[in-house]
Amino acid sequence: MVKIQTEILIDAPLGEVFEYYTNPEYIKQSWPSDVIKESENISGQSNEEGAELIVKGQYLGKREEMIIEVIQKEQNKRLVTRQTEGPFESWESIQEFQSNGDKATLVSHVIDYQLPTTGKIVNFLTGSQAEVKLRQGIEQAAQTVKQRLESP
Repeated sequence: MVKIQTEILIDAPLGEVFEYYTNPEYIKQSWPSDVIKESENISGQSNEEGAELIVKGQYLGKREEMIIEVIQKEQNKRLVTRQTEGPFESWESIQEFQSNGDKATLVSHVIDYQLPTTGKIVNFLTGSQAEVKLRQGIEQAAQTVKQRLESP
């Protein structure tokens, strides 16, 4: 398993950061467009436990889709999602939120994943390429959310 982690302090209230950061509509706006092209809820209430969303991306010119299920949601504290279908052997995302005063929120985002040993993703994406892309993506997403929520 590979673990990628980022932490960021956002000068915005906890509830606002949680709602923005965990909304499927904002995933495609936050992540680099060369990683995530589309994201949308496909079943259940958006980001409630049991809900599923589809994330469509493009990796080195190849189109991929991943179905992600919300495994755990603790309002204003934690959101855990896991791939149920897609290119990875396993994929889990854990986002944790902590109030850091009245107007600031600390966000920790960890992605644990494992590439398969066979399949089309392996044919065009090595382990180090995947890690670099995902690390850049998670960091850019955090910075994008920070900029959007801190802008007047």
